[in-house]
Amino acid sequence: MLRFSNRSETNPESARRPALLSLQASPSVLLHAGAMPGATDASTSPLSPHTIPAPGAWRMSTILIVDDRPSNRRYLSALLGHTGHRLLEAYDGAHALAQVRTERPDLIITDILMPAMDGYEFVQQLRADPELAATRVIFYSAIYAVSETTALARSCGVTRVLAKPADPEDILAAVHGELGLSGSAGMHDQGPPPDDGAPVLSADLGSSIDDALVSARQALGALLQRHGATDAALGADLNTLVGERMSGLRSLAARLGAMEEMSLRLTGERNADAMIGVFLQAAGAILDADCVAVCLLDSGEQRVRHLAARGVDSALLAGRALDTRQLPGTLLQQPLALRLQDGAALPEGHPAVDGFLGLAIRDRNHLYGWMYCARAPGATPFSHEDERIGVTLGAQLAVAYENLGLYEVVQRHAAQLQLEAAARLQADRALRDSEQRLRLSARILESTQESIMMTDAQGAIIAVNPAFEHITGYSEAEVVGRNPRLLQSGRHDSAFYRAIWASLTASGQWRGEITNRRKNGQVYPERISINAVRGANGAVDAYVSVSSDISALKAAHHQVDFLSNHDPLTLLPNRSVLVDRMQQAIASARHGDRQIALLLFNIDRLQRINDSLGHEAGDALLREVARRAGMLAGPADSLAHLGSDEFVLLLTECLDSDAIIVAVRRLIDEIAQPFHADGHELIVTTSVGISIYPRDGANPSELLKAADVALSHMKDAGRNGFRFFKGEMNAHALRWMALETHLRRAIERNELSLHYQPQVALGSGRMCSMEALLRWSSPELGQVGPGDFIALAEDTGLILPIGNWVIRQACMQNKAWQDAGLPPLRVAVNVSAHQFTAGTVPAVVREALRESGLDARYLEIELTESVMMRDSEAAEKQLAELTDMGVSISLDDFGTGYSSLGYLSRFMLDKLKIDQSFVRNIISDPRSAAIAQATIALAHGLSLTVVAEGVETAEQLAFLQRIGCDEVQGYLFSRPLAADAMALLMASDARLALPPPLPASLPGSLPGSLPASP
Repeated sequence: MLRFSNRSETNPESARRPALLSLQASPSVLLHAGAMPGATDASTSPLSPHTIPAPGAWRMSTILIVDDRPSNRRYLSALLGHTGHRLLEAYDGAHALAQVRTERPDLIITDILMPAMDGYEFVQQLRADPELAATRVIFYSAIYAVSETTALARSCGVTRVLAKPADPEDILAAVHGELGLSGSAGMHDQGPPPDDGAPVLSADLGSSIDDALVSARQALGALLQRHGATDAALGADLNTLVGERMSGLRSLAARLGAMEEMSLRLTGERNADAMIGVFLQAAGAILDADCVAVCLLDSGEQRVRHLAARGVDSALLAGRALDTRQLPGTLLQQPLALRLQDGAALPEGHPAVDGFLGLAIRDRNHLYGWMYCARAPGATPFSHEDERIGVTLGAQLAVAYENLGLYEVVQRHAAQLQLEAAARLQADRALRDSEQRLRLSARILESTQESIMMTDAQGAIIAVNPAFEHITGYSEAEVVGRNPRLLQSGRHDSAFYRAIWASLTASGQWRGEITNRRKNGQVYPERISINAVRGANGAVDAYVSVSSDISALKAAHHQVDFLSNHDPLTLLPNRSVLVDRMQQAIASARHGDRQIALLLFNIDRLQRINDSLGHEAGDALLREVARRAGMLAGPADSLAHLGSDEFVLLLTECLDSDAIIVAVRRLIDEIAQPFHADGHELIVTTSVGISIYPRDGANPSELLKAADVALSHMKDAGRNGFRFFKGEMNAHALRWMALETHLRRAIERNELSLHYQPQVALGSGRMCSMEALLRWSSPELGQVGPGDFIALAEDTGLILPIGNWVIRQACMQNKAWQDAGLPPLRVAVNVSAHQFTAGTVPAVVREALRESGLDARYLEIELTESVMMRDSEAAEKQLAELTDMGVSISLDDFGTGYSSLGYLSRFMLDKLKIDQSFVRNIISDPRSAAIAQATIALAHGLSLTVVAEGVETAEQLAFLQRIGCDEVQGYLFSRPLAADAMALLMASDARLALPPPLPASLPGSLPGSLPASP
């Protein structure tokens, strides 16, 4: 515990004189009085020059501190004095307004509750003056209702509110934030932090006085040098005298700082025992007392509520606490402080003392208790200055104890804003600043967003706030004196209102939701709380209601509920709502022995529209489809959007299959009408799968599954039409599901393998490369063709692990052949569009090449036109990575899809493959021959190698050779071979027998001759 002792002073009287000054001035004024002759009042003068930083380091600002309590102004001045700003002070709003007009401060720190003109009115007048309106303001005040005070501050343009008491760091941070400074702007090196428990403010004051003392002594030394040796003795005496005076000033400044800190800590305490503990510790340190005791009475001033002591057992004092005939109880009747030289009159067992200082703790109207301090034998007796400081400490404890009582009252009545206002009104009758607090409460009620209405005990309205007027549309003048039933909406019966009155009578409160009517007739929901306000006799004086218009909240809840059951794009019911309606429709159809039809339909090739015109156009199309389909739905039917491009139309009044067909055709025709998007006219088609209750299913799940199977068959049949579900469709779906199960197991059981089909160069007849083809040999299903399981793998996502395995296996096998001494040939692997969509192809190829050790030039990646159509930018990026590795790229099945010359020039391709559908009819069909010839000419123009697939006859070979084809692949040379058979073929160096040149024309071919491709 720090002790601020004056026992070592050689001349107590010399310390007493500056102490009189310290009681009149703030610590900042004390610094001037001790360090600078002719110092002026701190309220109009800046702080000591030594606190101002060097020029250019930062900009000094002017700060005005407005508070009716001098102690609060002194605290802020002391705290901000070390930042180097220019500080001004004002004692109320009117004084502050005059200061602002003359001094034009950069920042104002103001209390709210002040006499004459409070902080709120002051800021309102400030904002009303265009020349002063931009001045920045911080509210620094005791806050009981934080949200209302914050709303009050915002209403007058104040963005920062500090609650008393605030930590120094918070105050400095707020000031720096308003002035646009960093956290350390304006602060000087403070040295090492103070020890735990050391008062920060006191340490700062001591440091500042030390600086002033050094400066004074330096100035005195310079003076002595000018006067010479004769005046040196006199100068030494003066220097000694100045040192003694400054030592006393430093001690007094430290005591004042400790008193300031104690006052702040007492104000911040909300527990009486903790507050008394703070006081005992601080008072002992400030008065250098060995024993300190405090007795606080209850509000009736007849009973001891708190009795505590330091340095003496409080139990010794309990018997005399209220005994006015002997110490310490007699202090309750002492009008002035009592100083004694010894403790003879103290209770038996009390430690011996040589100095006693006691006094009553009171203000003008109340007696709060007593306190005394005592010093151990041999100590300096208490001085007159100690007595004055003791009186000040007692006054601070009285204020803190009084405020603590007020806080407890407010806490008990803080449940609702009206109860808090009533409790505040009741508490304010016992406080000197009740008028200011009531004014603040009124302004809070005016600024709150909640509707507040007060009635008398008979239910007549006596007051409303502006929020009530805004919400209901009634002005206060229109409703005062009337009964609140004028707001009734008619939505509640008399029993509802009787229940409200029963609750108010029994418990004095009611809370709930109610529907009222505005003046304009609009009905709105409110969340309301009604409380009875009782007087001192317990009778009801008034009723206060606090309500909030929850129309927006109800609408938001409705919107959330709607979106949880509807598709946000089309606003149609989603799957959960559809299933619920299907269950209702099935129950109704079962009862009436009727059938219902479920139409599951989607938009054909919606993805192409998204890719070409953007998703905005696709979304607009879906909304238009929902609108058109909704026009066809009957009042008992249901339309739902299940996601993506999938819709369901549930027909509940179906007489027979013909009626269903008519409805489906109308749906298909309506959707096929032209649709306009971004200046484009689009015509889209739809595919429909139909299931019927009870024939195809007895519940929603079975009906949806049956319709989905029918829709899949419609898509397989070419789209743009409808299919009814049939038993064989379901059997096919079951086989499809079984095949998926077997395929998943095939990956785990290593049932997949690769076969290889050679590709032959027409220039030499030798093998130049080969294509890896996937095969599946199942123990249960036998040999499963690629056409039966590749599409399934793509639909289920199994194509990704299978495709990765193919790339890896082809690389491993090719490297093994090369290591065995076989001729190095390039192996081509077909990669699915799904693999490119996943974006993993370059990484998989890179890992396969690394793991196998195969040179990248012996790997070729084949892709179809669908890869370029899905996501051309992503595909282009991946192909560029593959090309950088040295991997060749070929385009498979050219001409069978959406061929685009733009893609051929854009993508980095090495080879073009003519699909076998053209090669098969190349001799008999002139158009197939023309396509093949044009493809070869185009490819050669782009420096691409051309491979013809499916070459099975010598005639096909001869024709392809004639029109300039580079390579062929097909059964004419070799069927796909297993790895060991392919190794034997490679070792044999087999060659394809090339035919002699063909005549100028071929039977069944194009008329005339077909010139060879350049």
